[in-house]
Amino acid sequence: MKLPKHTKKDYKKTAEHFGVSPKEVENEIAEAIKAAYNQPDGSPQKEFFKSLFPHGKLPSNKEFIEIMAARYVDEK
Repeated sequence: MKLPKHTKKDYKKTAEHFGVSPKEVENEIAEAIKAAYNQPDGSPQKEFFKSLFPHGKLPSNKEFIEIMAARYVDEK
């Protein structure tokens, strides 16, 4: 997956803060997305994902971060 430069920079900053590698940050974000996405139907997490990603596919890190950033900006 090719990530935008700003995302790579964010992974690097987060990694430095927590004393891990950027790849570990990327992998942990992917695992968190996957864990929330794979919740049973009807769970708050699953309904949240269905509302953001109606195509029914597991979103990539990039897709998830872009959608969440847009929601955050919209709420401000």
